[in-house]
Amino acid sequence: MKNREKSPQIIIFWLFISGLAYFFEFVIFILLESYEYNPDLLTNEYNDSVLGSISSQALAVPIAVTFLVVFHLKTRWIIFIIGLFYVIESIFLHLNIYEHNWWSSFYTILFLVLTVILSRIWWRFLDEQNYQYVNFATLFFALITLTETAGWLFSGLLGLYSLPIPLSSVEMKNNISGNGIYLLFATYLYSLVIYFRSTELPFTIMTVVFLLTIEILMVNQGILQLKESYYIFILPAVHITMIQTGKHFYHRRFKAFQTSAQ
Repeated sequence: MKNREKSPQIIIFWLFISGLAYFFEFVIFILLESYEYNPDLLTNEYNDSVLGSISSQALAVPIAVTFLVVFHLKTRWIIFIIGLFYVIESIFLHLNIYEHNWWSSFYTILFLVLTVILSRIWWRFLDEQNYQYVNFATLFFALITLTETAGWLFSGLLGLYSLPIPLSSVEMKNNISGNGIYLLFATYLYSLVIYFRSTELPFTIMTVVFLLTIEILMVNQGILQLKESYYIFILPAVHITMIQTGKHFYHRRFKAFQTSAQ
């Protein structure tokens, strides 16, 4: 509301921070089992923990960091907000809404400080609009937020399809891990099309057809499991939506570099 002329850039920056947090969470939360959330909102215990993670890593932390960076708040505000997160984490630990396995509150403070510092640097590069790889990475991680959230909703929460990999004895963890890795690959292809071939429809069509071919092969091999056969069209719908949404919003704010297409 206060920065209408930069609102698309601010939103994409927030999604970028969320995408980085998602990637970080995938490593330490899902793969390394650093901590658990227990909001008791969903019946499936692992999905309940993932919902807590999304609330933290897609909303609370990235929005706070974006607020600090965009408004150029002074050090005392940074200390206050990081301290507030520490207090909230301590309360959640006390109420058993959140619990540590090998994680520590010290790590939370450390990574919040690093996130604010690096986000300030990234915002400056993004604001200058002179670095095409900064723009591309911003687009990629912003799309990760949207794609991985959609994947969890359709697969983890609604159970319309599953794409498990054998990591542990927890079925939902295996599904979220496999789904996350595949959508990470798909998101990279979205980013290439949006950034380098946004005006050329055949590249969008080829990308969707290529991904659909992979999905059909995975279904035939029993890797991708569908609740109903017609749910094979869910992922292509996600692909088309992400690519077209990215094309529409991204190039309204970020300039295209002449050498990018070449």
